[in-house]
Amino acid sequence: MRAPLLLRCATAALLSLTLSTSTTAQSPPPTTLIPLNLTKTENCDPSKWKPPVDGKYNTQGKIDPNKLNVHLIPHSHDDPGWIITVDQYYYERVQFILDTSIDELLKNPDRKFMFVEQSFFQRWWNEQDSKMKETVKQLVKEGRLDLSVNGGWVMHDEAAPHYIAMIDQTAYGHQLLKDEFNVTPRIGWQIDPFGHSSTQGSLLSAGVGFDALYFARMDYQDYGKRFANKDLEFIWRPSKSRGKAMQTFTGQMIDHYGSPGHFHYNSDTPVQDDPTMHDYNVCDQVNWFVDTSLMRGAHTKGNHIFIPMGDDFAYQNARKWFKSIDKLIHYVNQDDRVNVLYSNLSYYTDLKLAEDLTWSVKTDDLFPYASQDHEYWSGYFTSRPTLKKISRVANSLLQQLRQLDAVYQSHHSVELDKLQRSLGLVQHHDGISGTEKQRVSDDYALRINEGFIEAEKEFNDVMFVIGEKEKFQFCLQSNVSICELTKNTEKVELFVHNALPRKSVETISVPVSRQVVKVSSLGGGAEPKNVAVYKNLRIRPETGEENLYKVTFSAELEPLSDYRFLIEQFDSPEETDDAKFALKSDVKSEVSLENDFVSVTIDTKTGSIVSLTNKKKQITIPVTLDVGYYLAYQGKNGRHSGAYVFRPDSKTVYSIGKEAGASVSMIDLHANGSSGKSRIAFQIGKWATLEYILNDDDSYLEIEWTVGPIPIDDKKGKEVILRFDTQKTIQSAGTWYSDSNGVEFVTRVRNHRDTWDLQLRDDQEFVAANYVPITTGTYLKDSKHQLNIVTDRAQGVSSLEDGQLEVMVHRRLLMDDQKGVDENLNETETYFDPFTKKHVTSGLTARGSLFLNVDDAQDGMRSIRSRMEKAFFTPLVALRKSVPKSADIDAKVPWLTVSEFPANVGLTTLVEISKTSVMVRLTHLYAVDEHETLSKAVSFDFAKFFTVKQAEITEVTELTLTGTAELSKTRRANNLAWKVEGEDDSPVELPKAVDGTVVELQAMEIRTFRVTFSKKQTVGATVVKSRDNMATALKPIVVDTVATASAIVQPLAMEDVLAIE
Repeated sequence: MRAPLLLRCATAALLSLTLSTSTTAQSPPPTTLIPLNLTKTENCDPSKWKPPVDGKYNTQGKIDPNKLNVHLIPHSHDDPGWIITVDQYYYERVQFILDTSIDELLKNPDRKFMFVEQSFFQRWWNEQDSKMKETVKQLVKEGRLDLSVNGGWVMHDEAAPHYIAMIDQTAYGHQLLKDEFNVTPRIGWQIDPFGHSSTQGSLLSAGVGFDALYFARMDYQDYGKRFANKDLEFIWRPSKSRGKAMQTFTGQMIDHYGSPGHFHYNSDTPVQDDPTMHDYNVCDQVNWFVDTSLMRGAHTKGNHIFIPMGDDFAYQNARKWFKSIDKLIHYVNQDDRVNVLYSNLSYYTDLKLAEDLTWSVKTDDLFPYASQDHEYWSGYFTSRPTLKKISRVANSLLQQLRQLDAVYQSHHSVELDKLQRSLGLVQHHDGISGTEKQRVSDDYALRINEGFIEAEKEFNDVMFVIGEKEKFQFCLQSNVSICELTKNTEKVELFVHNALPRKSVETISVPVSRQVVKVSSLGGGAEPKNVAVYKNLRIRPETGEENLYKVTFSAELEPLSDYRFLIEQFDSPEETDDAKFALKSDVKSEVSLENDFVSVTIDTKTGSIVSLTNKKKQITIPVTLDVGYYLAYQGKNGRHSGAYVFRPDSKTVYSIGKEAGASVSMIDLHANGSSGKSRIAFQIGKWATLEYILNDDDSYLEIEWTVGPIPIDDKKGKEVILRFDTQKTIQSAGTWYSDSNGVEFVTRVRNHRDTWDLQLRDDQEFVAANYVPITTGTYLKDSKHQLNIVTDRAQGVSSLEDGQLEVMVHRRLLMDDQKGVDENLNETETYFDPFTKKHVTSGLTARGSLFLNVDDAQDGMRSIRSRMEKAFFTPLVALRKSVPKSADIDAKVPWLTVSEFPANVGLTTLVEISKTSVMVRLTHLYAVDEHETLSKAVSFDFAKFFTVKQAEITEVTELTLTGTAELSKTRRANNLAWKVEGEDDSPVELPKAVDGTVVELQAMEIRTFRVTFSKKQTVGATVVKSRDNMATALKPIVVDTVATASAIVQPLAMEDVLAIE
């Protein structure tokens, strides 16, 4: 996304090379070059310049130690969707960028071009013939076409994506680069995301092997101070747990990521060096470029700077760009004040290291980002909440299907590519961020849906491998009460997969169409408990699409295991067709929900929580919950709330239940005359509901919220929040904590920034500047208690008063924030009304869940960490009509099983990579100092926790985080020894190497391994070739291969299952 024109003006006033170190709000915007007085040169003498020889300009570049060296980085920033879709961008622009740039590279060996977005490059690559591919490979080998920067499928957003999706999309792009070019990217290039996360600065930089990270957005107050102090390049060390091992040399660009003014050759006048023409401008171009370079050099340490030469979708006419840059290099170097050359960021980074300079250290993140006063880009943390939810569902589904493919060794993981590509695409910084046009958002959703369709096929392929012939289907709309199969089928079989590497009691909820439902176990295993039927809170009852009821039951599931259940629906004489809700008026003033772990009291007049109790710890705190909204600022100065920016008109929150004509009603959800203490719902005003759910064996209260359509009859945009208030029982001292992409938590202090004195103008900025992103969780704490909230998608969060947390859940706006999308964030949905027989369009209704818990300060992190893992890996559920015989159920024995992991180790990724090996990504789930025991290092023995039928682990090899290469054969980013202010040159403590099958995980480590198996020798064995007959194979007699001299270790594949004759 290109910077607004306002922020790109570079010609307004005289340059001042000294800037006050004041951190007031008058500091320059971070993406604004300090204005230069670039006036035309008087009395320019063309004879002073040497013309090109035989039409060839001198572009040979080498470093001059006595001058400022200016490294030119030709590049094109190509959004895979924003104003138009990814397909439209490719066919209208990007294919021509690559076509013409490669043509131009071939004309001059000095030229270089950097291309980043693999979702575009790989599409282009697949269209080329073998001759062109060989040409491109040679260009890459020579460093002229630079693919070593970023290399992800997209340039992902940093506020909303879960870290697993960030790793996956990065790995997906890196794999082709490794396979086709033997290229391992070593530079991070996050130039367009709207703020930067701690996870990006550690795990997705040094963690993936990057030696440096460069970006173009930083809060304008932070930028002003750093610009003045030559501190725009620094060492970023945001991980408290990983410290130096995950630090990254980081650079914030001057004047955004585009070419400086007068050198943007999409639109600016190129170098005109024919002295016979009236618009001859060599003197002007040289002087302007030298002045620009010297200004940048004066605010950068050392005698090397880089200047990006490009912009959004630049180089569609690469001839114009490269010919102009050739001329610029040719004449500027004759001027002799600076030395300019074609370069790349790897070379630039190496030279920065070689200068042996000392750098400052930054340990916090870069959220929220503000481009100028009243422009805090904290609205997009919540924008398009349903797209953010779809992304989370797709991410979890992808991981679980990979697990199933590995568990049953079905060799079908490649069929998940469509889901992988669509999920990766949505992580784009104008995708999951919600900052794209509506039609582009629709395209992203469509692509993920197509991925879901292919994923369902992949799931059934896995089932077919183990003998299942009748197909299953996913009911991915069950959160909005829609499941077509259970609506029209009396008996369905339910498949449930527990993706967690530990035993877990899970509550399964399935939409049904009858009040009387029986749930039973198929094939033994987990027995369903606490079966109950409730009325569904339907969003659009007039359409008839939604199921009337839902059945819930709990079951204890073993690690990484599958279970089958039978759901039978029966007619009931008391059943009604419409399943209308009873809005209860004659009720007690308070009601309670309770299980063995939690008790919650709710005010029936307001629908708010009154108190929350942790029964095991005997902790009770007062808590209220208000569903309210901020009115969006719609004034005349143009700085409005929009897809990116959050700017309320004041700090006032308007309670939905207290609007004119509004009321709060308790809803009876119990069906078929049943009663219980597990859930209750409230209608809040005219356009919100809350459903409180307390499942058995759960230490968290689930709160399902439904908001919309947000009314705009008053012509005012609204931004909806859920505000939790402990009435200062938790004395949070202006501090709260938010997760960074699901990894480490970041300490947030109200009205404070670690590296500058934050200046806020008014209540509008007070609210917006204190909103930060969460991906999975947030909490408040004091010395005694901790209040935890876990979410089901990325959202914005704040604590504007001590003891309070508020989560923004939905937005509907009537003004654009003028950041380029040029469209109001006014999401609507269209549905068919069968009664009026018309299509009806209304504002979007969003539904989601969050989970609330109170614990003591000592165990609060164990509570939230375990729930974050559980919330992401919600059990995979699939259904089908036909129910096989129990004998068939018994036969489905997995190839790979796991034993219960240590409580602080997570199974992040499990992927089959060959017939004899799997890729395993492990996560230490705790940061340093989060828990007395669980934050400590943990020893993990693969041979103990992984078991394969008739096989044993023969090798564990550590890979790079992305899994694209063996770690021992690559250079580590943290081997670069940068000098840091106030520190000695002590070596970086690297992770301990694998010892046989044992690895030690330190706090917050995420590491990737290839685990290889070989089969054990058996006596009198024969090979059963048929997969379908596998279930009838007898259990083999295993011989100790150490004691048997004739034992032979052979590769094990599913096709070669051993059985006794």
